[in-house]
Amino acid sequence: MSRRAHRILFAALAGVLVGLHLDVWNHGVGGLVFGWLPWDLAYHLAWMAAAAALVWYMTLGPWTEDG
Repeated sequence: MSRRAHRILFAALAGVLVGLHLDVWNHGVGGLVFGWLPWDLAYHLAWMAAAAALVWYMTLGPWTEDG
């Protein structure tokens, strides 16, 4: 994959993460995940894992290329 393609992919995924972080559709959603974890906390833990995966991908992959 070219550097340009990696940049486009990163921008698109970062945009998706920003949109998901605004989570206006989660207001008022209640309940527990796995019987003990509040839904909104579980959502944000999943969001943080996705953001960490994006950072990990970019630091180990295309960001380390010389250019």
